[in-house]
Amino acid sequence: MCGPALAPALIVASTAMAAAGQWQGAVYASRTARYRAQVAEQNKQLEREGAIDAIRQGQDQQRQLGRDIASRVGPQTARMAANNVDITTGSAARVIEGTQLIGREDMAALNENIRRQVKSQQINVWNYESEKRSAAAEAKQSKTAGMFAVGTTLLGGATQYAGFKAKLRNG
Repeated sequence: MCGPALAPALIVASTAMAAAGQWQGAVYASRTARYRAQVAEQNKQLEREGAIDAIRQGQDQQRQLGRDIASRVGPQTARMAANNVDITTGSAARVIEGTQLIGREDMAALNENIRRQVKSQQINVWNYESEKRSAAAEAKQSKTAGMFAVGTTLLGGATQYAGFKAKLRNG
């Protein structure tokens, strides 16, 4: 065991080391949480850009599908009209209407797929925003918890030191 003269120095040194280690841990936890918040913000921006891109691509696909539908209806109409078939009534009208109906159904399915993709990306944006806020709060809390841990360690060390000094005086 150490001598009485060395004990106070050891108490002070161990208390200081413990407090420094706790503060370092708190700073590290805070920095890590801030980094996660930054990553979440970047991911949020990427998802937002992805949603905008999905809308643009969907609009392009809608235009292309509209052209495809028109390229099917146009030749049907031209062939029937070239054969002197009245395209406004009877089976000729039903063929054209059927082609247009299939085109509308395809367009509706395309719109629904685009809507779902964009909604999924919007949900991801909201989730990343929540993750960012949570990590930012954790960064603040880490330092606060670190300060309390350091304070507790310092008070514990001071109590131990005072107890040692009291023993020396009484003993």
